[in-house]
Amino acid sequence: MREIEIEKWKRRKTFEFFRNFENPFFNLTAPVDATNLYHFCKKNDLSFSLASLFYSIQTANEIPEFRLRLLGEKLVEFDKIHATQTILNDDETFSFCYFELKDDVFEFDEAGRKAVEKYKKLKTFEVEVDRLDLVYYSTIPWVAFTSFKNATRLDASKTVPRIVFGKLFEDGGKMKLPHSVEVHHSMMDGIHVGKYFNQLQEKIDNLRPY
Repeated sequence: MREIEIEKWKRRKTFEFFRNFENPFFNLTAPVDATNLYHFCKKNDLSFSLASLFYSIQTANEIPEFRLRLLGEKLVEFDKIHATQTILNDDETFSFCYFELKDDVFEFDEAGRKAVEKYKKLKTFEVEVDRLDLVYYSTIPWVAFTSFKNATRLDASKTVPRIVFGKLFEDGGKMKLPHSVEVHHSMMDGIHVGKYFNQLQEKIDNLRPY
């Protein structure tokens, strides 16, 4: 983790402008072409949900702005960020499950399955509020949504990004995954979320599913 010298930061004026907005968060929602990922998971017996999570958090790590957080009055950049995702319990409640980033999707899938099993048994609703090296994830697998709004405390100091996956659906012979990304505008702009979508799509397109 390193501290950003705000006075020398190229986004200083933008940061200061949006930092104390009552609602400084913005959301971009778009479908991702997950066709290659879908077939890649089928071929390799991988969880589509965990593979989606892996390539998403891997992509977020590659974009420095996704690793920026406010730590008190300091702006810091984490070396690596991980994922926490809601998982559905058998009684239709949900738990929070933590996933450490791994080197490849196969290792992540193996560790992720164990984590899901563990947290389903625990049925924990505890959130590590002091841990900032995370992206908050959810999945709404029942709805192919075209827009999304998170339940959020309007606290300008909360700078952890939120990413939500929707219901996988077929469109013109392709498998599309609704994808919502909500971020703090003082940390990043539309260009950075655009990079996330484009780099994630490139990763998926480069998979060899057959």
